[in-house]
This record gives sequence, structure tokens and C-alpha cells, in this order.
Amino acid sequence: MRFVTFAPSPGIERFGVLLADGRIADLEGTFAALLAKDIPRDRARSLAREMAPTNVIAFLEGGEICLEAARRAKAFAEANPSAAGPRGEKILFGAGEVKLLAPLPRPRKFIAAGKNHLSHQKEMQGREDPEQPKLPIAHVQFASTVVGPDETVAMPKETKHMDYEVELAVVIGRRAWNVGKERARDYVFGYTIFNDLTDRDMYRGEYFDGGAIGCLGKNFAGFSPMGPVLVTKDEIADPYALYLRSRVNGELRQDGSAKTFQYNIEDQVSHWSRIGLDPGDMLGTGTPGGVAAGRKKGETPWWLKKGDTVECEIENIGVLRTRIA
Repeated sequence: MRFVTFAPSPGIERFGVLLADGRIADLEGTFAALLAKDIPRDRARSLAREMAPTNVIAFLEGGEICLEAARRAKAFAEANPSAAGPRGEKILFGAGEVKLLAPLPRPRKFIAAGKNHLSHQKEMQGREDPEQPKLPIAHVQFASTVVGPDETVAMPKETKHMDYEVELAVVIGRRAWNVGKERARDYVFGYTIFNDLTDRDMYRGEYFDGGAIGCLGKNFAGFSPMGPVLVTKDEIADPYALYLRSRVNGELRQDGSAKTFQYNIEDQVSHWSRIGLDPGDMLGTGTPGGVAAGRKKGETPWWLKKGDTVECEIENIGVLRTRIA
């Protein structure tokens, strides 16, 4: 299934499931309408709040109970294309009637891998045999940086060299504590797209001058665009067969395969489960080569500028667009 978080009107946040015709079914309202066929309206609404909550983290915490409610709600909506909620409220929306938000607007923990694609290691170190990290490394993204698809991100006034990074993001669906690699994928709920925007000067300064991996250079407002959808893992049989691409103003910049992970999804989930992972945590898995920071002397610079549009695409998930202002 494909889930979205959306705003049917300003200031209202709802959780929904995509239908085959591209419409969005409000999950709580649709499940309440289904239940109201057999039980009193108020009871149906009360049960729907528990079994099909509007908050994505509450939904993930509900596990298989909530997932089964979503399956039933989706089937009901597709069989009843004119359905309304128990009190006649609108529960089915065309894509143009709502604003899509980040599918996970406020991740609990957001751990973003660094130096995890061979092609990216090569371009950043300028050598065919780059030095590779001996264990998974990452930087922390703050939930306050997350924005949804088709958003405009302001370039900070101090930023001179702003970069883009298309990444496959893994959303955790079950509590994971010290899990082995052989079972790690069991704890994954699904996947979305993450654009790891970066102030390279700030990030490099933190690394070289501070002697540690950066934080501020990754965490300016809006520096974590995400979306457009959250796809359950059963829809993507082999995540390593996925291709990741980025374009700036239509020009292809990155075109890499998830097969080039140094540390795969199982490695990363297992490694970070040592601190404990919870439903609603997110792992960015790293970016392939083709970023602006990888350009060599004499090559046309690829730094982002005000007015640019960045498109991050992962097949079977979609396209995440971000405008820079």
C-alpha cells in the first residue's frame, strides 16, 4: 500500500491511503464509514480512531491491527467511489484537492547514513580505491527540518555552496533492540524518498575544524524534504534493485543503484538497533555519486542556486520535488 499525510485544508493534518485511481482515502473516516454499515455511527467513529488513527506514528505503533484496517478501508473506498463518512463528511479526495505533507512529518529518530555508496566515496575522495568506513556512520537529522513534497526551501543567508542528495529512506515499523541482520528487514515498515540538503561549507567546517561529523550543515530549516508517499515493504520486493536519480532544472545529476550500498538496509537496521529503534524512526541510507561537492576543477559547478528545482526520483516510489528560494 501507499500512504500519504495530507492537509485537506490549512492547518488540518490527516493520514490517508492512495487508491488505484490516484485519489486519497482519509483512513480514519473511510474505516469509520465501513464500520458504520454494521454498528452505531458513534461507536464506528470511536473504533476508527483507535484502529485507523490520523497520526502516522500512532498508526505504525498499532502494527498489524492498523495495517489490516487500512487494507479494509482501501477495499471499501475502491468499491464505493462515492462514499462519505458516517456523518456525511468528505472522506475521498482528488490529488488536486489536498496538499501533500511529508509522509512522516515528525520522525522520532532520524539517522542519515554517510559515505555509504561507492560512487559517492570515489567522487568525494577523488580516487578509484577510496578509503571506506569500517562500520556504518551517520549524522542526525532533526524532525524540525522535515518538509513535504513540492515545498520551497529557503537558502540560508550564510550558505554559499548548497548541495542535494537523493536517498532511499527506511521507516521503522516495530520496536527493534539488538536485532540480527538476518531478521532486520522484519522491522521495516516501508520506504520513502529523502533529499539530504547540505550546506557544504558549514558541514566541512564542522568536520575538519571541529574534528567530528557535522550537524548544523545538515539541519537548517527545510533541509530534509521527504515524500511524496510512504510505500509498504511488500510493494518493493527487492529494494536493492531500485535506481535513485536526481535532476536539477531537468538536468540529470545522480543516477545510481541501491546495489552499491556498502552497508545495506539489514546492516544499518541491525547496527542502529543497538541504541533501540521505535516505530516512526527513520534511516537515510546514503546517496550515490553525482552531487555538487563531487565536481572537479574545470568542471561546471553544480551548486544549487535560488530559483532551482530539484527532483529526486526512486522507481516504484515516485518523484520528490523541491524548489530553492
